[in-house]
Amino acid sequence: MHGESSTSSPRSTDNRYAVSPATASQSEYRSGGSMPYAGFWKRSGAFVIDYIIVMIVMQVPRLALGPKGGLMALVLPVVGCLYYALMESSSLQATLGKKALDLKVTDLNGERIGLGRALGRLFGHILSYLILGIGFAMAVFTERRQTLHDKIAGTLVVRRAESPEDIAQAGPAPPVSIGLAIVAVIGVMLFGPTGIGLVAAIAIPAYQDYTIRAQITEGLVMAEPFKTAVAAAVAGGTPLNSIDSSKLDVTLPDTAKYVGAIRVAQGAVDIQYGRAANKKITGGHLVLVPGSRGTELHWVCGHAAAPPDVTVSVNDYQRYTNIPDKMLPSACHPPR
Repeated sequence: MHGESSTSSPRSTDNRYAVSPATASQSEYRSGGSMPYAGFWKRSGAFVIDYIIVMIVMQVPRLALGPKGGLMALVLPVVGCLYYALMESSSLQATLGKKALDLKVTDLNGERIGLGRALGRLFGHILSYLILGIGFAMAVFTERRQTLHDKIAGTLVVRRAESPEDIAQAGPAPPVSIGLAIVAVIGVMLFGPTGIGLVAAIAIPAYQDYTIRAQITEGLVMAEPFKTAVAAAVAGGTPLNSIDSSKLDVTLPDTAKYVGAIRVAQGAVDIQYGRAANKKITGGHLVLVPGSRGTELHWVCGHAAAPPDVTVSVNDYQRYTNIPDKMLPSACHPPR
């Protein structure tokens, strides 16, 4: 009997300190195993894809509504917001960009988020933009690789294959060095949405000014045959103030793209820019006024001042040019 009583039952061999499967799974995550959180570069790739998609989608209301500025200013942001909020709160749990890279958006327990939280997450982007994009760079160094808007909304961006249980049990991601975090912040500030926006804010107006000046130059080139015809008429004895288009055998060539018309009155050449030109100069006039200096013919452009020894054919000629000086060549600017 004593021998029987000393025999251990199967239950007595159970280790009461054994780790449960759930805890063991969590320990694997915490020990540096594969984490469920989306990496910074995958999230950046998804952002670029979504940006392109939204820009394409926004063309639909733009084409449907036409040039209705006030209405477009309301419709376009709504289209963009609905794209992100509806898709991230749908059964897909992802925008098309995230889905393409096998990512999804969840709450902190790995579950699907609702429309309200998706909208909150979307509007949280505003704060990330306001702090020069640093909110986006937080995905590099936060424990669960959350951006600022993820933290505000209580969301995660994770690999699509991850189950809610694995996501909920996953611990913090391995820490990154301070140097890498600083590089990420600087990189996002320079090349992220805010940096790109700042560059665009500088580059787009500069490029627009460049194209306008190129269009202005076309007008000056097209005006050369008219100036030559005026000079020939003067050489033939015709007074400057009596020379107009009807007395000249010259017309605007068909190759003119941005110039709508060129007319001559009192010897002055009036260049008018047409509909194909930038809207800032469409219908605008640049006038080239001739003046006499002895037997020489001297031309004065736009708002420039005539030399003291030149007698121009049109008094107060500067008022006929209505294109801003910043768009005109320097030779057409008023004296400073």
